[in-house]
Amino acid sequence: MSALAVVVLAAGEGKRMKSDLPKPLHPVCGRPMIDHVLSTLSSLQPDRIAVVVGVGADRVCDAIGDRARTCEQPEQRGTGHATLCALPALEGFAGDVLITYADIPLVTVETLQALLDRHRAEGAAATVLTTVVGDPTGYGRMVRDDSAAVCAVVEHRDASPEQLGICEINTGIYVFQADALRRALQELTPENDQGELYLTDGIGILVRAGQKVAAVATADPAEVMGINNRVQLAEAEGIARDRIRRTLMLDGVTLIDPSSTFVDAGVTVGRDTVIGPGCHLLGATTIGCCCEIRGHVTLRSATIGDGVLLRDHTLIEDSAVRDEAQVGPFSLVRGNSDVGRGCKVGSSAEMNRSRLGDGSKMQHFSYLGDATTGLDVNIGAGAITCNYDGIDKHPTKIEDGAFVGSDTIMIAPLTIGAGAYTAAGSVISKDVPAESLAIERGEQRIIEDWAERVRRRREERGLA
Repeated sequence: MSALAVVVLAAGEGKRMKSDLPKPLHPVCGRPMIDHVLSTLSSLQPDRIAVVVGVGADRVCDAIGDRARTCEQPEQRGTGHATLCALPALEGFAGDVLITYADIPLVTVETLQALLDRHRAEGAAATVLTTVVGDPTGYGRMVRDDSAAVCAVVEHRDASPEQLGICEINTGIYVFQADALRRALQELTPENDQGELYLTDGIGILVRAGQKVAAVATADPAEVMGINNRVQLAEAEGIARDRIRRTLMLDGVTLIDPSSTFVDAGVTVGRDTVIGPGCHLLGATTIGCCCEIRGHVTLRSATIGDGVLLRDHTLIEDSAVRDEAQVGPFSLVRGNSDVGRGCKVGSSAEMNRSRLGDGSKMQHFSYLGDATTGLDVNIGAGAITCNYDGIDKHPTKIEDGAFVGSDTIMIAPLTIGAGAYTAAGSVISKDVPAESLAIERGEQRIIEDWAERVRRRREERGLA
């Protein structure tokens, strides 16, 4: 099998996006377009990957990292010129060269593999990926002879009236034999409406030189759609999300209302998990098996174990919820917090930079900030840690088996010992020894006839 190199053209300005963000970095399902492209290409196991960068080169290079070699196109003079800029990365390479674009994120590895297979089976100097569309406006047309052999690719702006009627279009994805690519690039001239070097002209150059050019049509035009504006970006997002949802359901995940469920690329969900309507599963989120994720839950880079119950309108962000735990409804877990195995976090509760030990309970309207609890701790309803003094954040440690009464205010830094209790409504500002009870309340006073006094004052002011 011939060696494979890949060139990704990612240097364009993307004026129609009307954005300061380089076009290859606009996200589809939570990941930059170029991430989707590079991920798909890596499945082909190429020997080399080169990305041609231009506008916003530094930011694009940062996003690429060490996944590919980058080559700069200092000025945008067309796709042929961009490919010429990639030749240093192909020095000494003698196999096949796949050329694609950073703004075609929906193409599948199966389609690219079919393109390579046809190219190699026919021994072609170049093979073009095509598709047929109802409205070919703006696309390069595939020109064939009477025997259906490829003659040329003609850009829309340079096409004759007869050629404009062709509905088979060039997708912009090609495979060239490396030597044939080099020869074609050297013969490109800017004799077109834009005064640029078109890579498409290389097809005609090879045909005139007697080289064989093949073509493979993909049945799904959406797979090879380019993204040039925000409308097309949204269309691509919808297609990609449909694919993700379908894959999840076929893998044994129940989506109660698929159309209202948003799942980013790279999110993993275990079998027999049920996802309610209106959920958002975003970023580097992983969900285990047999979970119940109820309506309108948002998970952003969250790790969810097996058998977890997340009640409605819960948000887990950059945090973990371990096996068999329950959270919500209307609760927030953030800041690299950790809800331990079998824990229960009640309604309208919040954790930030905190760990709830296995088997612990944190009741409704409670808050833990910069806190660590041991095993089987009870945090009563309305109990909170006061972790911020206006300058610094301070930790609270609650040891195994402690019982924090409702509406306890814990002023950090503070340690509550193992098996200790705090009385409801207490303000605890000093460490509590193990097995003890801490009470800090003002003495209750009863003022007789208070309600009558208030009524008289309201009457005197005409408020009764």
